[in-house]
Amino acid sequence: MATASHMSLFLVLVLVALTPSTSASRNLSLNLHQLLQLLGFPPGLIPDPVEDFSISPAGLLPPTFNFTIHFKEPCYVQYVYLNYFAPVFTGKITFGKISGMRGHKDQLPSTGEWTDMYDVTVVGKKLVFKFATETITYDRASFEEVKTCTYGPLIADHSNELISQLPISAEW
Repeated sequence: MATASHMSLFLVLVLVALTPSTSASRNLSLNLHQLLQLLGFPPGLIPDPVEDFSISPAGLLPPTFNFTIHFKEPCYVQYVYLNYFAPVFTGKITFGKISGMRGHKDQLPSTGEWTDMYDVTVVGKKLVFKFATETITYDRASFEEVKTCTYGPLIADHSNELISQLPISAEW
């Protein structure tokens, strides 16, 4: 059953979704960062400058939205570790959770390799980041400041490819 907070959140998000977009990056960035805060995330989770963004309803209970964020070029930003955003970053967002992300990778300190991030969940004053190989928890304060991207080269996206981790053996 929908709670009053779910319904009011849903109405606010519908209004944000129906607000016409402008090409003014500053206005879009403020709107995007305010949207993140409405959904329980720190505003700095997505860096500036954002060229454009859109949200569309994906489910009612809980209110869930598909999102698409466009950056001018591939960009990198240093949070706790180095993050990469492709020119198009997509996923689903609901209160306290972002999932199904495409176009975002992190360079994990444990391996130094670029790894796809699957989801982010708010747990109290912490953010829990789930990756292909590990789960990492950080204090949300590390993401309060909206950082600025540095443009750089495109990282190949192989997230739709099946890569076997099994050794190949040939028997004759």
